[in-house]
Amino acid sequence: MAANRSAANGPPRQNEESEPERERDLIDMMNDLQSKLVANGYSLDLSLPQIVVVGSQSAGKSSVLENIVGREFLPRGCGVVTRRPTLIQLYPTQNEEYAVFGHRENQKFTDFNAVKEEILAQMPPRHSFSSVPIELKIYSPRVLKLTVVDLPGLVRVAVDGQPEGNILEVREMVLNYIRQPESLILAVTPANQDLATSDALEIARTVDPQRMRTIGVLTKLDLMDEGTDARDILENRQVTLKRGWVGVLNRSQLDIDEGRDIQYILDKEKRFFSEKACYKHIADRMGTPYLQRMLQRTLKSHIKAALPDVRTKLAEKLAGYRKKLKDFKESVGEESGGKQYYMIKLVNNFIKDIELKLLGNSELVDMNAVSAGAYINFKLNTEVQNNLKLNLVPKDEDMTIVITNLHGIRGSISFPSLALDSVNRKLVAEYEYPMEKSVECIKHILEEAIAESAAMLNKYPTTKAEVLYRINRCLLKECENTQNKLREHVQAEMFYVNLEHPDMDLSVCDPVVPAVGPTKVWHQVSDQEPLSSTSAAENGVGDGLQTKTKHLLKILMENESMKKKVQYLTLVMTKYMEIVQKQISDLTVKYILCFLVKKASLTDDCEEDFRMKEEMEAACECIKDALNAIQAF
Repeated sequence: MAANRSAANGPPRQNEESEPERERDLIDMMNDLQSKLVANGYSLDLSLPQIVVVGSQSAGKSSVLENIVGREFLPRGCGVVTRRPTLIQLYPTQNEEYAVFGHRENQKFTDFNAVKEEILAQMPPRHSFSSVPIELKIYSPRVLKLTVVDLPGLVRVAVDGQPEGNILEVREMVLNYIRQPESLILAVTPANQDLATSDALEIARTVDPQRMRTIGVLTKLDLMDEGTDARDILENRQVTLKRGWVGVLNRSQLDIDEGRDIQYILDKEKRFFSEKACYKHIADRMGTPYLQRMLQRTLKSHIKAALPDVRTKLAEKLAGYRKKLKDFKESVGEESGGKQYYMIKLVNNFIKDIELKLLGNSELVDMNAVSAGAYINFKLNTEVQNNLKLNLVPKDEDMTIVITNLHGIRGSISFPSLALDSVNRKLVAEYEYPMEKSVECIKHILEEAIAESAAMLNKYPTTKAEVLYRINRCLLKECENTQNKLREHVQAEMFYVNLEHPDMDLSVCDPVVPAVGPTKVWHQVSDQEPLSSTSAAENGVGDGLQTKTKHLLKILMENESMKKKVQYLTLVMTKYMEIVQKQISDLTVKYILCFLVKKASLTDDCEEDFRMKEEMEAACECIKDALNAIQAF
């Protein structure tokens, strides 16, 4: 074992050399189990013994981990760089040094700059976080066998455009890991900060109030003010932790910028504790090499103590999955041949009946009652079409106001084309409600047909309830989807008036095309008594505005030029609305049939059931492997 360690780690302790072989394999066993669970997506479903590293962004977490590994491998930068947990598993080797990612397990990374880049590439987008861990295995002669989970740094104040919600998101992610009783908490705190404001200690205390699972790491001891020291903390007298404190040194940013490697800080750390008078008496319990050995020893004993509980939880999960699989097999039969048999056994007749009702096309059609498909056809060509036959003729008053307002303070020379867009938006918006109502109409027919067909499942009330729940949930979803698609079409119609449509014949409007030239709207009202501003004010602001509008509208609608513009606009929009109505009527029928009626089948849900079955079988295999792995301990 000594040959697997670098000189910086120091000689192995006697009690480590004499450990039974099975204890030395505890971490291997737990790593295998953890890898299986992470690969199958069950990492947070089962609490496993692990060391979780927590601390604020500036506490020195990354430096501590890099000192332990002996390599720079974690990405650095401004703002929150670590936005996803990293499960780091360390394996000692004789000479070879490389890294392997769980998501790229067939590739060896011998360049640790590439490791850094790969971790960075796996991070979610800026200002986003993910709780799914990156799995990283590092093989090196510099390390002891150990596993730690690196988490995003805790944040107090949002900076660099970071949303305030990120602060709570990171905190909740950290809590999800450390609130598990099997987790040991490696709380990293800088020595040049008041312990009362330590983010790591504060969040650890919320889940470990008795300080039984918390290991303290004090960084940046060399940056403390002259004349001060951290003996009270390191001697476990200021903030008492069951598992104590370890002091370490980190490379400063200047050290990193000037290219000083990890060995430089390890050598400096050794001299610091052995030469500084206030720390000489505890030098053998300080520094990165001791931290490595202590963490390994602690993790082993923690795994051993937690194994009975892990076994129990795994056995309970396995029993739960087996029961679900048994229930599933009972519903499909013991000799199930897959999806085809499942559908034949449970819902094939039901689906066929629904299809027969909707599509017909069979000599088995009912001769005693009109089918749901025929009734839908009837409704589509009667009620739905009637819903969409809107008498959309713009009011003369509305168009007069639109034309006048579009001119604003400018004089009127020609017809404002924007008037078409304004009137079109208002008219086309009227289709939205009848389209939604039409979709609901067909949905109700489908629900009735499904309920009628489901009567064949009356002998199996649980199955019937599940089938009805699934297909009605699907119908509700597709109903909303169809309505949304129709709304989008309405929005497109509102956005653009296509006067170039092949069915748009503007020649019928030629007789009423307004003349081009200056239009004097107000010249005939010079002798009329103007509206008194005093009388308008006396009526109140709202009443005054209404009175002015009525007064001006009367004048405008008596103007011959305005009458021609309104007449022309009415004729153009009436012709255009005829085209719009045909398109909307046609699309509504097609969308209802394609996106609603067509979906009235349980095939997709059957596929979902089988995916769940496959996932449960995979989980069972994973848990059985895990139980077999820990059976000997």
